[in-house]
Amino acid sequence: MLLENLGEDLRSQVLATRWLGFLLQYVDHENLKKLLDYYHRIGWISSEVKEKLINLAEGIKSGGSKNEWMLPHRVHLTSLLFIQRLSGESREGELAGLSTYIRDYIESPEEFLSV
Repeated sequence: MLLENLGEDLRSQVLATRWLGFLLQYVDHENLKKLLDYYHRIGWISSEVKEKLINLAEGIKSGGSKNEWMLPHRVHLTSLLFIQRLSGESREGELAGLSTYIRDYIESPEEFLSV
């Protein structure tokens, strides 16, 4: 599990609220629950974190879709960055290098596949 518990400190609460605000731009509250269930199933957040986030989100207005909880990959990657920050691990340098590698691969896959 990447994020076992959600801290009660100010930093954690601000990060969690910003993350939820970000997600609620894309989904409504019902689909937020489905999205957080998905993050729990794939091992990104614990059930305890999921419940705390659902409770915290009750006070945040949603502008997101009522029809869909599946989102573009960039939204999930951003969620992963929030989870990483909330867990206390900071590896932006590694991620920046990985982002460059992925971007270069997407732009020119033939260069990566040529022998």
